[in-house]
Amino acid sequence: MTSQTESQILPPVTKTQVPSLDLAIALSLSRWPALTLAVQNQWGGPDSADKRDWLAGALSELIVTKPDTDAEDIEDVLLQVMGDEFDISLEDESEVEVAKTIMRLRKGISEGDLKELGEMRREWEERKGRPVGVGHIEAVEHNHGGELDSVDEESGSEDDDEDRMEGVVQAPPKEKPKPEVDEDGFTTVVSKKRR
Repeated sequence: MTSQTESQILPPVTKTQVPSLDLAIALSLSRWPALTLAVQNQWGGPDSADKRDWLAGALSELIVTKPDTDAEDIEDVLLQVMGDEFDISLEDESEVEVAKTIMRLRKGISEGDLKELGEMRREWEERKGRPVGVGHIEAVEHNHGGELDSVDEESGSEDDDEDRMEGVVQAPPKEKPKPEVDEDGFTTVVSKKRR
């Protein structure tokens, strides 16, 4: 069942509404435990925080340039970026809630109702800009042998223990090609381009 917020086509975002939209997206992403964990652990490399900021800008640009963007479009972008930039395959469907929040805030902005956005901003300021705690999250990493290694992350906040999130799975690494040995016993080196 699709809610009215998700299926309703909203008017284009005006130039004066863009800063509010940018803030709404940034705050929504800062509350997403999967992305927070990925950035904290630098699963996207040393520029993980920059990738999060880039994602916020890309979502804003998508909504501004394509007013018919809906929650499913946002979900697709979130999943693709998490996979491509952070090597994470989400199985908890947390991207659905993030997309719904962004679209709900976008609807409020277009109607001039900034109450929820203001509440989110106050919450963020109370945390002094720190991302939300990730609670207890089990991330499953695949090693080269195909066996699973379990990695547990704990935040310092006791309130977040109830906000459990499971199903964040780091994508398996690409398999390295097996070395080829010719009849003389020499090993052929495979270039990176052929991998």
